[in-house]
Amino acid sequence: MHPAGPLSCPTAGLLACLSACLLLATGCKGPDTAAPSAIIVATAYGDVLTAADLKADMPAGLSTRDSAGWADRIIADWHQRRAIVHLAQTELPEMERNFEREVAQYREALYLHAYEDRYLREHLDTTVTSAELQACLDEQPDLFRTAEPLYRARWMVFPDEAPFPRDIRGLQKQLASNDPEELSALASRCEDAGMPHDLDAERWWTWGELGAVVPLDPRKASRQRSSRRVTKIDWPADTAAGRALDQRALLLVTERLASGAVSPVERVADRITELLLHRRRNRTLSDMRQQAVQAAWAEAAISKQDNGAAPAVSPDRNPQNDTP
Repeated sequence: MHPAGPLSCPTAGLLACLSACLLLATGCKGPDTAAPSAIIVATAYGDVLTAADLKADMPAGLSTRDSAGWADRIIADWHQRRAIVHLAQTELPEMERNFEREVAQYREALYLHAYEDRYLREHLDTTVTSAELQACLDEQPDLFRTAEPLYRARWMVFPDEAPFPRDIRGLQKQLASNDPEELSALASRCEDAGMPHDLDAERWWTWGELGAVVPLDPRKASRQRSSRRVTKIDWPADTAAGRALDQRALLLVTERLASGAVSPVERVADRITELLLHRRRNRTLSDMRQQAVQAAWAEAAISKQDNGAAPAVSPDRNPQNDTP
């Protein structure tokens, strides 16, 4: 709301006012163009709506004609709200229209939120180390148990429709080998042929995730999951099932983790990080609040009259809890 000024803008001149606003927004200010904050586009019970207020509520990039349509709707809404507010101010009993306490609390909450948000941006350490992740997992394992079995595996996928190479048995032996040189040679062969592969077996997969990179026939899943040897996968095309091409692969499941077991840390790293940062955020804010109160006591900026109405509270007491 603004006090009424001399540069009023009647409805007939709204397009001109909007044009002036658009010119100012694009930096094309003429020598006689008034500032949007000085152009009044509507009034209601002594309050005014300026072109600057109007422009602030309008989407960017509108044409002059579209801007006029938006302006009409914004002004109509503003008139409606001001009319109802006027009715409330004049017809509600005093006790029902005294919102000073609520307004003060809301303003205070805005200050607190803005300051704490900036304080966290400047002081919160968001770096979480691998050691911290593992320590949290070790301290609270029940929070991070697997919902389904997990698997580590070595695998290689041959090109669609391509038959198994003649030396397929040699490839199976290489895939099962623990010799780094054998695995390195196999990895080089896969890379040269452009074949998807994972010979490190470091990642934990659900069976569904593994099936997204390796052609796993659901009808043979039980045997493939339990096999301790290299599985030779030959999955013929099935047009009725939406599979137009033959697919072939080799798979060796190297480790298994049952459902309900403590999850590997890499599978829950994001959740643990969120938990640790939540705790760290609470501690950071708690320390800031305590320091602010202590500084205020030291400056004699706050006081408490002990009139027996409430139990005494130590000025350095910290009521905040740093647990999530």
